[in-house]
Amino acid sequence: MSTTPNLSLQVYDPDGTPIPPAVSREHLLNLACGAYKRGGTYLSRGDLDIELAEVADKAACSLLRDRWDDKFPIAAYTELLAAVAALRAVLGFDPTPTAPEVIQWAKELGEGLASGVEANSLFYVGFTAGPYRGAVLRFPGVRNGRGPAESITLPIAWGDTAAPGRGQAQYRRSPIPNDEGLWLYQLDKAVREDARPDITVPPSAQGGA
Repeated sequence: MSTTPNLSLQVYDPDGTPIPPAVSREHLLNLACGAYKRGGTYLSRGDLDIELAEVADKAACSLLRDRWDDKFPIAAYTELLAAVAALRAVLGFDPTPTAPEVIQWAKELGEGLASGVEANSLFYVGFTAGPYRGAVLRFPGVRNGRGPAESITLPIAWGDTAAPGRGQAQYRRSPIPNDEGLWLYQLDKAVREDARPDITVPPSAQGGA
């Protein structure tokens, strides 16, 4: 029989169930800041929420841009969005969307625009400026040169994700599509520099389900 003392710090419930060790949130935030520091980005604990939200926004817009191209691998965006969502859950921040949630949001956005509109076709549209820069979506419209709506509004947010400010970005499209058949939208009115796409997540994600 071994006489080596058990130095394990693991503790158990009376029924033998292991109790996870308690780790302070500040310690986890410091670890995340340390990882950023290794990459040359210096953040305070208070910066992490917005930094991670911006990473998710960029990945979401890149996913919405490149998912139409069969030759472009989008797995990296899918994995990045999942990793950010997971890290935010561990750090106790409000959730950001995963790739399937981004795609579902885009689908519901198009369906909402089609509601009550006399449309007989779907058009690929892109955004050249503002919070949605780079995103490519499908909007309803009318064939025979009329295309999608001349102007649209899209939801935006800014500030801390726990209690963000919210508003709308107004976009106006070009009179004709570009050489690739893409109808381009530009900002019609300036928005805050820190504005980001307000891509919502389903209620089930609020509890980490």
